[in-house]
Amino acid sequence: MPIYSHSQLSMYENCPLKYKLRYRDKIKLDIEGVEGFMGLRVHETLKKLYDDIRLTKVDSLTVLLSYYDKIWRQNWHDSILIVKKDLTKKHYHALGKKMIEIYYQRYSPFDSDVTIGTEMSLNFALDIEKRYRMMGYVDRLSRTVDGIYQIRDYKTSAHLSSQEDADNDRQLGLYQIGIQKKWPDIKNINLVWHYLAFDRELTSSRSEQSISKLKEKTIRLIDEMASVEDFPPRESGLCDWCEYQDLCPMRKHFYTVETLPVNEYLKEPGVVLVNKYAELKEKASEIDEQIEKVREAILDYARREQVQVIKGSDRKARVNFIKKLKFPSRIEEERQELDNVILEAGKWMEVSQLDITALTRAIEGSLWDKELIDEVLKYGRIEETSSIYLSRLKDEGK
Repeated sequence: MPIYSHSQLSMYENCPLKYKLRYRDKIKLDIEGVEGFMGLRVHETLKKLYDDIRLTKVDSLTVLLSYYDKIWRQNWHDSILIVKKDLTKKHYHALGKKMIEIYYQRYSPFDSDVTIGTEMSLNFALDIEKRYRMMGYVDRLSRTVDGIYQIRDYKTSAHLSSQEDADNDRQLGLYQIGIQKKWPDIKNINLVWHYLAFDRELTSSRSEQSISKLKEKTIRLIDEMASVEDFPPRESGLCDWCEYQDLCPMRKHFYTVETLPVNEYLKEPGVVLVNKYAELKEKASEIDEQIEKVREAILDYARREQVQVIKGSDRKARVNFIKKLKFPSRIEEERQELDNVILEAGKWMEVSQLDITALTRAIEGSLWDKELIDEVLKYGRIEETSSIYLSRLKDEGK
């Protein structure tokens, strides 16, 4: 049976094609974003901090930062992608350091809870039959002095979630299921997110009812993922960080031409076609504006001179003015009042739940008594539509 993770579920929701390439087609590329790289090094450093504390050794901040520098150098490779061109490797290295310093200063001397485990592996089922299996890693599981267990997650992103986001978070909710499967006697659990860049801590908890709903919702999503045959790409702000841009129909052409020198880029067939299309569309827009101005001038001329056909050099223009009775649409405020008038008169079924076409036919055909028609007409208005038809003049008519 397949085993799913929160990251797999999220990838499918964010972009089904990326999920297919990664997990169905198993295409793994040696490309890593610098944000993810930095996040891993910060996580590893905080893991060392609490692993050492469990052995009664409290590392100094200097020791931790030295460790961070070492694992940064050891793991850095040339395939790491920096999307934000105004930032460099040094900026991200410094940011990771700052996060560790902020965390250390906030929680030192680290004696407010007991660490049960770090980077704790979970493998559990959502259902009794064990057909829906999940896996994950808890950054740190701890227990406070008053016996409350805390599933902790370190966030190194530049985005600070809201309390509502935390209360609806799926990942740590799933981890709570995994922890309680592993230790059924654990009842009091808090979910804690450490937003390291902001020195903020968000806390949430899950009721039995919300956990039950989470299981049902996750199972439905897994069923969908297992049954779908179409995996369309889905554009978002995450696309710039995607390692599959050369395989994605939404980004493949960008990937193809972005490295071309200017002289080759401007001659590339796709670029040429799009540039030509944009040029023609711009001209068409200008022409449409001119056509609309001339059209209005023709209508004004026809009204002023009281003519319906206007002769040109080899064309003639037939002008029609049509006045139609209009009533409020369903989204207009007066519609409810009109509905009530029709209902009270007992005529609702005659206009098929206020079919505007049927209503107009009843009024214009005088199918109802005058008093009701007058009442209904309070909600009506006359709108004029116009049209111009061009046709060629016959030779003898020139």
